[in-house]
Amino acid sequence: MTTKKPIGLIAAMSEESAALLRLVQQVKRIKLGSLRGFEFDLSGQNCVLLVSGMGMRRAREATRCLLEQASPRLLISFGIAGAVEPELEIGDVVTAGSVCMLVGGVPGLAQPLAVFPEASTQAMQGILAQRNARLFAGTAVTTAGSQLSTERAVEMKHPVLEMETAGIAQAAAEKGIPLFSIRAISDGPQAPIPIDLGEMMDEDANYKMGKMLLALIRHPGMLLQARRLMRNTRRAADNAGVALAAALEGMLKSSA
Repeated sequence: MTTKKPIGLIAAMSEESAALLRLVQQVKRIKLGSLRGFEFDLSGQNCVLLVSGMGMRRAREATRCLLEQASPRLLISFGIAGAVEPELEIGDVVTAGSVCMLVGGVPGLAQPLAVFPEASTQAMQGILAQRNARLFAGTAVTTAGSQLSTERAVEMKHPVLEMETAGIAQAAAEKGIPLFSIRAISDGPQAPIPIDLGEMMDEDANYKMGKMLLALIRHPGMLLQARRLMRNTRRAADNAGVALAAALEGMLKSSA
């Protein structure tokens, strides 16, 4: 491992982190507070990866822990997200130039995020083209389950719905650390999530298992939709992982 400050990586779910770790040859498991993490070299960069858990509060607290214990020089939030526009297809990747919170379908003030260097953008475009996917510049919209209205969506550049970036951005801003965002599309208008997340999750992003079971009993066809979502999630997580690896390689070239 190098002595240079690492790059901090944050994923919410094990499916997202596992997709990236499949690209790594040697991984050291570490503990960051009460959370599990991983240290490794990827694309010539020393990285520390933390799995935060779902939701803005967990993401914010995990980021603070990562910043205090690993002292990364920059942060990258990565994983899956939901598309708002039908133009974005399953597996496409969005790098967000800003993030805002969504409350009751209404977006708050946008907070700017760091922008990848051109070498990273070109590297991501190249690797995604090999996987029949595309790269877009867009907006991360952090939500606890509510959906972005069509009227609001047209005011944004390729908005994607996720549950963590605003919390990560808050913690990064406290320390003045640059934050980048990579999200791959796992669902959207053409392949919607079969449940209403706003109804199935509490305020802290925990699933209400009783409501989920009741929904399955009433609508058994949701099982087929859930299988489709699992396949789409796997593809999206894989694309987010390879895009991140390509972005890191581009960063290395830019700093050389």
